[in-house]
Parts: sequence; C-alpha cells; structure tokens
Amino acid sequence: MNRIITQEKKLNTLKMMFLFGILLLLNSCVTEPIDELSKKINIALRNDNIIDESEWNSFTEYTIQNKQDFANIIRENNTINSEELNNLILSIANKRRDKQKPVIFNPTKGTDTELEKAEIKVFIENSGSMDGYVRNTTEFEAALSDLLVQIQYKYDKENLNVNFINTKIYPSEIDEVNKFVEKLEPSKAPYKVGNKSVSKLNEILEIILDSTKQENISILISDCIYSLDKGKDTEGALEFQKSLTKGAFLEKSKEFDFSTIVLKMNSKFNGNYYDKNNKNTYLDKKSRPYYIWIIGEEKLISSFSKRINLHSLKGFENSYFLSNSTKNIQPFYTVLKETNKKGNFKQTDRNKTDVKSINDIEYDNGKLQFSIALDLNNIPVDQAYLTNTENYLPSSGFSIESIEEVDRNKISKRDFLTVEKTTATHIITVSTTNEYSIQNLQLELSNIIPTWVEESNSIDDRDIVNQLDKTFGLLYLIKGVSEAYITQNPDNTSYFKIKVTIKK
Repeated sequence: MNRIITQEKKLNTLKMMFLFGILLLLNSCVTEPIDELSKKINIALRNDNIIDESEWNSFTEYTIQNKQDFANIIRENNTINSEELNNLILSIANKRRDKQKPVIFNPTKGTDTELEKAEIKVFIENSGSMDGYVRNTTEFEAALSDLLVQIQYKYDKENLNVNFINTKIYPSEIDEVNKFVEKLEPSKAPYKVGNKSVSKLNEILEIILDSTKQENISILISDCIYSLDKGKDTEGALEFQKSLTKGAFLEKSKEFDFSTIVLKMNSKFNGNYYDKNNKNTYLDKKSRPYYIWIIGEEKLISSFSKRINLHSLKGFENSYFLSNSTKNIQPFYTVLKETNKKGNFKQTDRNKTDVKSINDIEYDNGKLQFSIALDLNNIPVDQAYLTNTENYLPSSGFSIESIEEVDRNKISKRDFLTVEKTTATHIITVSTTNEYSIQNLQLELSNIIPTWVEESNSIDDRDIVNQLDKTFGLLYLIKGVSEAYITQNPDNTSYFKIKVTIKK
C-alpha cells in the first residue's frame, strides 16, 4: 500500500515539474513591451542612426498603447515625456558597437497643437460640368463624406470650412456630414449657388492659391477640365492654359514653400458632359475621373497625409506628390547575399550588418545579378510608381530586372532572416554583364510625372463615350504645376540615391 502511495507521489511530482516547465517555456516566449520597444529603436538606429519624425511617432504610439509598462515615459495626462523617451533611445544607442550618438527627432513644444489648429478649407467646384457627380448616390459623395468625417475626427472640428467655388467662393454651413452630403443635388441648395454656367479652371486655382495661408490647408475637388475659347488651336490653347497654371503656382511660391498632392478619383457620372467645343453628351451612370488637390505648407501636408487615409477614399486610383523641398530621403538598404543571385561575390566588410560594398566578383555566363532590400515606406509616391522600373535610373551598364514588395516566399531563407529584422519594404534586383568594366552601382528614383497622368490625358474629347477614363488637357495642367516646382528647385530631380561599391 505504501509503495502505491509513494509511486503516486512521484507521479504527481513529475506532473508538477512538467507543468512548471511548460509555464517557464511559455513565459520565455512572451516578449515584454520594453523589449519590443527596444527592438523597434534598434532597427531604426541600425538603418541610418537617425530617429526621424515617423519613427518617433511610432515609438510614442506603441508606448501609449502599453502605458502600464512605461510609467516613466507616460505622464498622468496620457502625454509623452519626450525627455525620458529621448534618454531611452540614447541608452540603447550607447550599447551599440560603434556607440555613435544618433540624430533624434525633437518635437517642438506645441507642434501637435499647431497641427490640430490648422485650418482645413475644402472647395467643391459646383459648375455645370460637376453636376453629374452629385446626381443620385455616387462614389463622389461617398469619398467626400469619408474625407470630411476623417478631417473632423483628426482635426479640430471648428477649423473645417467647406465652400463651393465657381467664379467666387461661397461658404457653406456643415454640422453633420451625412446630412450635408445628402443635400448635394444639382437643383438644390446648398450646391446650387453662384454662376454655375462658367468653369475656368485657372481662375479657380488662382482664387484657392490666393486664399491659402501658411497656417492652413486648401483642398480642391474638381473634374479639372480646361475650358478653351471656341475656334482656337487646341494644343496651342492648352499650352497657353498650362503657362497660366505654372504662373499661378510660381506666384504663390513667393509667399512661402508649399506642397501639392493630386489624387485621381473615380465615380459614377449621371449628367451632361461638355466637350472642348461645349457640345454636350448625356452620360447615364458612366464612370468618370475627378480629382482632389491638397495644397499647403510642407509640414502641414506631411502631417495631413499621415493622419488622413487618402487611399481608402471610395474611388481612389492614383496620386502624385509635388514639393520644392531639397531634402533628399536616404532610405535603409542592404545587398542580399543569395536572393536572385547570378554569379558570385563576397561582402567587403564582414563586420558590418548592412551590405553596401561587395568584392571578389565572378560572372555566370557573362552576367552578375544581385538583389537589394530597401525601405521605401517614406517615399511620397504610389505603389505603382515604386514598382515601375522606368522610374529608376541605374548606373550605365546596369539593368533593373525587377522591383517587388518584400515577400518571404521570394527571398532565400538565409536572406529573410536578415530582412525581417529591418524596415525593408521592397526588393530590387539589378544585373550587369562582363561587357562593362567593374564599376560601382548608383541607383536613383527619378522625380518625374507618373505615367498615369499621360494615360489619363485627352486632347480631343468630342467622342467622350469611347474615352470615359480620360480628362481633357490633364497632362498640360499637371505639367504646368510640375514645371513651377522644377523652376523653384531645378536640383530636385530624384526622391533618393543609393550606392553599392563593387570591387574586383
């Protein structure tokens, strides 16, 4: 009997030890918030030894989400103690091998308050050519509703001003967004106001630019169609309109530096379309493009684009960001050792984690090919722009084979262990042949008008039924704005440049 009891005790003891071991294992797998934040900081420092505004904001957001674990960083009013967070970053940087002091973004006192108080002015063109977008329920109304709701949520509601515009600005009252949008019908107030028979795009742009001050953001919603005088040469008239657009933006740049975002949107259109000869064609629930322009001081536009999810707006298709800033973004990048590799090479500096120099080059059937992992998250262009090889300029002798988003199924297992510890978003594969002498690779992303603009352009819209996805004169309009920015800053020709040193 005693023997049986003893065996049961041993068995129970073994069970308890097993359960204790399981608990220890589970606890070892749980990552503490302070460890996770430290990891995020380490990755950011590893990229360029810089903590920029976006990275700082991600740290503060994570800290607030786990405030019970960061009592020393979170104040009682749920705000961040910037000094304590700064000290944490410095302490982590000091543990790194080179112990080089990082550059840390320092939010100036009151910055968030200033952004909250930024006045947002929305201008809805309500000339006759726009009637088709507000007749019945359309994607136009859904996008407008979403945009206004997001602005009211992210900014001070009192600082949102909605206006209609044709030959002048007509302020409108807005309390509840849904009720405001539901009232938008061509024959009813508040939409039916002003001279709806006249639509001169450059005059509208001049009025909006003139009303845009440093402390506010202006948003124009329009079909963006140039109106031409009858009987004039179309291309000559469009060139003239382009020069007027360019002049308007250059004139505004004398007051302060500002950025512009152009969104191409799509919506059902129920109404008359007026072509370049002012002849109308009735379109019954046909999809047509329209555009949202966001104009303002660069810091306000940068904040706005992060706060407002523009790509989620109903009918969003493409975007184009224009700025006269000379700041060149330097993304994180590293050469991958195995992915898409042809030929052979070695890492020049074995002690460095990020590979930016290779040597001992061997060609495979006359070809050398390798991939580079990059963080393109902060480049202000669409995904389609980032993955279009025609937008990149490699050194002479190099070709771009492909550009893809990071996908663990397309990266070698060894390389993925490296990539997953970084902020890399894309993989660019390049190649060269032994016809060229061994030379360094320089790769830059050109700052040019995206292809969607030309694809959306028409210079003869008389047969509108067969070109519903195009906008008359759009290319000239965008060129006018682009040329204005280029005139202000001729050196702003690329979004970034990276270099891979290649030695024999």
